[in-house]
Amino acid sequence: MSNFKVFRKKDTGTIVSDNLKDIFLNWKGSESEHILFVVPHDDDVIIGGGLMIQKALEEGVKVSVLITTDGSMGYCLEEQRDFISDIRREETIKGLNILGVESAKWLNFPDCNTSNFIGRRPAVSGDPCVIDNCTGIENAYTYQIRKLKPTRIFVPAGSDLNMDHKVVYDELLMSIFHATGTIWPNLGEPLNWLPAVYEMAVYCDFEKDPNIKLEGDDKALQKKLDAILAFESQTQIAVLVDSTRNNGSVEYYRDLEFNLYNPGRYSNLF
Repeated sequence: MSNFKVFRKKDTGTIVSDNLKDIFLNWKGSESEHILFVVPHDDDVIIGGGLMIQKALEEGVKVSVLITTDGSMGYCLEEQRDFISDIRREETIKGLNILGVESAKWLNFPDCNTSNFIGRRPAVSGDPCVIDNCTGIENAYTYQIRKLKPTRIFVPAGSDLNMDHKVVYDELLMSIFHATGTIWPNLGEPLNWLPAVYEMAVYCDFEKDPNIKLEGDDKALQKKLDAILAFESQTQIAVLVDSTRNNGSVEYYRDLEFNLYNPGRYSNLF
């Protein structure tokens, strides 16, 4: 078992605890909590949340991983070009197993081409991820969120430069709204709660400062590094491995809020 400390910054000061229940609002108990990581690419979840996965599993919290793309554009050697999706899938399974996650779900939208699958539309021959005769990222996310029933969802920050990251961020937030509403009832029973949502940094800084910090020990850091290094084909992430190692056993997160339009919020401006 590793040693972890969790921190939550508030206006009145910083909460420090050994337990997630003290820093995550509306905690339902470890047996009832379900953390879902929604990521564009297979390695994003380990880079951004390798420590959080370990901490959640240590506390008995269920962890699920939803991978949006097929990873088909992530080849670093020409001879891997036609097989990189299969290679990355094997590497993902190995990396997640190191952290203790037994399975992941791939939606198989085309890597570097998620912008063509924004929203929901009737499927045609050859479309990926067909559910209820429709395709689209919102179609898939709404279905999966209603099916998996997460209490908390982690997603790479919308400030990341990669277009797939931007699309996933926006589509996830819209899909959470769908999943808790009555639209598209054929995609499952709507959730009667709003899952808490958190940004995690993968490639770029947060747009706004994070308010949650997770610290682990050297054992937890080494396990995260081992999981990242399982992606032997992804030689371009070497700089992230070095950064993770040099900065130590720490991860940062930021609460996201759904600010639905309320005209009263602006009444004092005029």
